[in-house]
Amino acid sequence: MKSYLSAVAAICLGIFMLAVNVVPAGAENTAKGKLTVDGKTVEIKHVLAYSQPGFFDKKKKDVVVLMCDAPVTVEVAKEPMGIYDQVKAGKLHCVRHTIDADKKVISFEVSHNRFKMTVGGGSSFQVFEPKAVTGSSISGRSFTKSPQKSGFDDVSYSYDITFSADISAPQSKKVGTKLPADGGDTWKAYLAYNKKVKSMDIKEMRKMVPPDEAKNMSDEELKMMKELAVAMMPKNPKFVEGYINGDKGVLFITDHAGKEKRYCTIDMKKEKGEWVVGKQSCSDNPEE
Repeated sequence: MKSYLSAVAAICLGIFMLAVNVVPAGAENTAKGKLTVDGKTVEIKHVLAYSQPGFFDKKKKDVVVLMCDAPVTVEVAKEPMGIYDQVKAGKLHCVRHTIDADKKVISFEVSHNRFKMTVGGGSSFQVFEPKAVTGSSISGRSFTKSPQKSGFDDVSYSYDITFSADISAPQSKKVGTKLPADGGDTWKAYLAYNKKVKSMDIKEMRKMVPPDEAKNMSDEELKMMKELAVAMMPKNPKFVEGYINGDKGVLFITDHAGKEKRYCTIDMKKEKGEWVVGKQSCSDNPEE
């Protein structure tokens, strides 16, 4: 149940995440600012940053900056469901900026238990003013130009945070046991998931959402969530290669949508003996 919701939400907004193993942030990382949601303010005191292949051009690097009111590890921050439980319980509140090589915010997330769903996407009202950006560190100010409102529940929010952080280098996902040429059971599980999401009606979707969340979501909200998920999913996925490392796996696939060819990376995880889909990302360049 939770695994399906996490996959759909990760596709739509890159959001919902599993339990968090918190350790103190490094002494070299500092953050100071405020996040205000629905009139209530939390102090942002912790920050981490890590690089990843560019979303639009994998020959370049994007930097992801996560700013929170409590510390989080880089490993947890990268997990598709890493901070979800803590956010839902009201123990963690965060702002995430993905910043490209031109020092522009190409996507953002605001995670707070007041929202029905984590707020995120792309917006010119979410700004990063750089102070210093190098290959190993980043500092500056992240803020909203004016108070904003969440798309699903119309809740107001704003933030203004200054930070300085070391950048953790990306690690290759091509580790572990290589999958057979046909992708094996991991690939079959992804194909089944891809087909299921595209064909699922609203009534069936509501059954897959945890009851405490389903009761607060209208049919229209569920329809919007599905439409976003389907729009971003590979239309004609073809397996290229994949790897299994314990209960985690990764699939590298291509997707032909018309004349365009995309390269997608699909994170997989084994739960109760079955492979489930996690974070999915696509670009115009293959994974290194």
